[in-house]
Amino acid sequence: MRKIIAAIFMGLIILGGVSNVNVCNAAGSQDIVQWYYRSYTMQESIANTIDITTDVVSYFMHEGYAPRDIVMAGLLAGQNTNASVHVGQINRILAKKTSNTSWRDVAIDMGIEQETFNQYAEKAKNVI
Repeated sequence: MRKIIAAIFMGLIILGGVSNVNVCNAAGSQDIVQWYYRSYTMQESIANTIDITTDVVSYFMHEGYAPRDIVMAGLLAGQNTNASVHVGQINRILAKKTSNTSWRDVAIDMGIEQETFNQYAEKAKNVI
């Protein structure tokens, strides 16, 4: 009986050591800070490129859209207006992009010239 109690006690000590966040993930907090920093700087870069706030970019990223898709939708949305781009425009364009359509297909559907689309694609590539 003493051996069983001793084994349980040692198991609890080992389990406590393994689950100690400070011991197991000593470098993890630094990785999290770097991830947030990279995410924020990417959001800023996208926001500056398509002239919207970082909150809007963050919203679309939390909705599951890839940064490239957000940039392309923002650039295509800004094509037909002189005013700043808004969430509704980006949302409508993102809805046009499906797994069966490419950004080129969306641009053609919107009446955007090939050369203009190529410039947008290059700009999106440079942002991300």
